[in-house]
Parts: sequence; structure tokens; C-alpha cells
Amino acid sequence: MPSIDLIILGMVMEKPQSAYEIQKDVEYHQFSRWTRISVPSIYRKVLQLEEKGWLRKDVVKGERLAPKAVYSITGEGRACFRRLMEEHAAQPVSLTFDFNVVISNLNKLEKPEALALLQKLRENIEQGRKSTERYAAEYDQLPLVGKTIFDQQRLLYDALSKWLDGFSRQLEEAPHGR
Repeated sequence: MPSIDLIILGMVMEKPQSAYEIQKDVEYHQFSRWTRISVPSIYRKVLQLEEKGWLRKDVVKGERLAPKAVYSITGEGRACFRRLMEEHAAQPVSLTFDFNVVISNLNKLEKPEALALLQKLRENIEQGRKSTERYAAEYDQLPLVGKTIFDQQRLLYDALSKWLDGFSRQLEEAPHGR
């Protein structure tokens, strides 16, 4: 089951919301920085979860008196939420990084070119770390669980940077052809 189901059910479990409010909550919590989720997928998924009976729609007057759909979680939705939490927690944690396709092909390049690409990766990792710092400062009112994800991101960037430094040294010292 996709993590988007878990995200939406968790948000609606916290408080009833419209699909637009869910989308704004996803943006605020920066979910798209660490999981695949898009605005169109939120609207589609809310409708699917309603069809499954996990969300209930109530039409209420909006701010400008226009009706809007507000979704709340059903008992079946709460049970599904708990099941999804168990399923996701039981899955092996996979750390995949797109830059590994570059790493795995460095031996096909001359050493100076390979080292230049490693420098680009280092710069991008640093840029990601700085971006995480900016987001963490901007969203400093997040609850503990949100803040810990920023901490996790910082640690990952630091670990990747340290790993890349060591790998770069090994590559520099390796004979041609690695």
C-alpha cells in the first residue's frame, strides 16, 4: 500500500480537512522532500479513500458560503491506518540514492573527470544540507515528529558527505583503471 494512503489517513485522523487543506498540510510538513507525493495525487487519493469507506465526506459551508467537502476518518479508516503503520514499520528500510548510478559508472571515466563528478556530487549534497537547514528554520514550529525528520535529513547529508570524502581519497590514490 502506498505511503500516500498513510499520510492522508494520518492527517485526517488528526483533524477533519478538505482535500485542499490536506494538500496545504502536505506542503507545510514538507512530505514531498522525503516521499513521492504530488498535489494531483492527493485529490485522487482522497476520493479513492472515500470510495473504500476509510474517509467520510461532509459538505459544509466554506469561507465564502460556497460549499466544500470536509473529510473525516471512519472506524474502518482508523483500522486501516493502524494496519498501514504496522506494514510500513515492518518493511526493510531501503536507502536508495540516485547518485549511485554515477558512482557505479565512475570506473568508465578518466580519473580527473571522475573526481570532477565527485566534486559536483559533494556540492549537491552540501546544497541539500543547506536547504534542509533553511526549511528546518522556516518550519521551526513543527511538532517533534516533524523536527526529527529534519534531524534525520541532516545526519544523512553529513554521513553522505563524509562517505564521499573517503571515497574521493580512495579514488585519488587508486591506480588508473580502478
